[in-house]
Amino acid sequence: MTKKKFHWIGFGMGIMAVTCSIIPNFILGEDSIFTAHDQLDGEMIAYILQAGNLFGGEWLPEFMGGMWKTALTPPAPACVLLFLSGNYFAALLIMQLMGRLAGFAGMYLLVRKSMGTGNRWTAAAAGLLYAFLPFLPVYGLSQYGIPLLFWCVLEIREKKHLLLCYGYVAFFALNSSLVLAGFGLLGMGGLYLVWELRRQGRLKTEGKLRLLGAWLLLLGVYLVENVRLLAQILGIGSERVSHKTEYVLRAEAFGKAFLRNLLQGGQHSEGYQELLIPTVVTLVSVCLLLFLTIGKAYSAPGEAVRWEQIAGKLRWMGVCLGWNIFFALLAAFWTGAAGVTIRGSLGMLGAFQLDRVLWISPCLWYLAAAAGAEILLDLWKESRVGVSKAVSGICLLLLGAITGVTGVKILLAGDVKSNLQKLRNPQYALLSYSDYYALGVMEQVRDFLTEQTGKSQEEYRVVSLGIDPAAALYHGFYCLDGYSNNYSLTYKHRFRRIIAPELEKSEYLQTYFDDWGNRCYLFSAECPGYYTIEKDGFYFQSYQPDTKALREMGCDYLLSAAYIQNASEEGLRLMNEVPFETENSYYRIYVYEID
Repeated sequence: MTKKKFHWIGFGMGIMAVTCSIIPNFILGEDSIFTAHDQLDGEMIAYILQAGNLFGGEWLPEFMGGMWKTALTPPAPACVLLFLSGNYFAALLIMQLMGRLAGFAGMYLLVRKSMGTGNRWTAAAAGLLYAFLPFLPVYGLSQYGIPLLFWCVLEIREKKHLLLCYGYVAFFALNSSLVLAGFGLLGMGGLYLVWELRRQGRLKTEGKLRLLGAWLLLLGVYLVENVRLLAQILGIGSERVSHKTEYVLRAEAFGKAFLRNLLQGGQHSEGYQELLIPTVVTLVSVCLLLFLTIGKAYSAPGEAVRWEQIAGKLRWMGVCLGWNIFFALLAAFWTGAAGVTIRGSLGMLGAFQLDRVLWISPCLWYLAAAAGAEILLDLWKESRVGVSKAVSGICLLLLGAITGVTGVKILLAGDVKSNLQKLRNPQYALLSYSDYYALGVMEQVRDFLTEQTGKSQEEYRVVSLGIDPAAALYHGFYCLDGYSNNYSLTYKHRFRRIIAPELEKSEYLQTYFDDWGNRCYLFSAECPGYYTIEKDGFYFQSYQPDTKALREMGCDYLLSAAYIQNASEEGLRLMNEVPFETENSYYRIYVYEID
């Protein structure tokens, strides 16, 4: 078997491993477990409502009593097309598979390319670790697709596979988010372009123009697909004031934030590199020092050490580590005292999360780790006998062990482990996709209201208590509540009247809503911080919404996950004594009419 064929077999085995990772989801179906926070509660609803109103103008009538479309901007705009079929679970599963496949293939090709046809096993290990990082599939290629984007840049630089690579650049932009990862990649690419333009001799003008074309293509697609959001931010043709203008920003300690960013990563961008990278840096340093001092004494006579190859990999390792240190510093500054002071004068732009540059970091961490592994392999091969051979061999074994530990940590942190647990134990405690969206229960509520009132869903409005509003939105209800990072400030003030009596009872809830407010929910001081209440064992004893404000906002029904003991005192009429549920449902839903 030729070396080239063996290389493709290794690549194919990795693709098979990644594909097999979603087999538990196929078996479990809608009983599968997916991370709820910032996924099932928010981004999924963005895709569903944007798909349902794809050609419906500027508004989402189902959301928050009718809100502008930029209130729910999908992180991967092209993936909205997957949701047009109405099979939302299948769409999410396709996004998960697409992300993991792109993550593995991209990292594998990037390692092979950057390391000068690096070791296939190093590339496969880096690819698998990256593919199984617990990124949320709703973000499309915003994280998973970065290594393949970098590979395309290297190919474009060398005038290889131009049609394929330019096509992927556009595809990446269509399936990723400008405000989450795109701005950081554009900034990084811009700095790289400036560096290349200032260099002499290494890259001809034609090559620099090819790279500029790729950067402009990425920028152009992002601008086109985010034209509504950018117009709102710049105040062009609209006076829509976002609730973000009332964000209260709190500074973090710079040093603490920097270490966290460097060792752990940012929100939804954890790389689990805290053991791997220090180990790689330490082992490479030890082996290089040992080899430089005594290694030559053990080399075969007349054979020169291939320092150029080793130095190239060392440069890649240094560049990756340097970028990540820069990103960690930038993110720490943005969330530190100086950054918060600056952001306070920027209005809506002050809420911009510049620390999302950390979404690029995991790709660079695993490329740096692969470079370190390649250096250790080269040093082991160069050391013919003696101490340097033994030490480099031991370092490789240690790196292999730490890589295995890192792999286990990644699997334990992700949904693969949870779904395997669910297969083994159907009573596994974590909320499933079916549980979260109250499948089989919300349909009963919908049919009951249709039968009782003769109205279709668009003719009445609901709010949810102890149930994430995402469940009602998922089932086509028109809701006054919801989760958004960019809705009307006026609407926030109007909705606050509804929950004001409960906010007064809880300093935590008052701060949470007034200073942040992305969750426009029916909060309760009896269960602060709980947005999903499981059936049995809890009921509201003194829930006090402002029902007059509810009526004024056009609310007709309140869907509650628990019985409200003082409902009649608060102007709420229980419509059906028997709550809606199924044998295995997470929720038991009570329907109250606003009198």
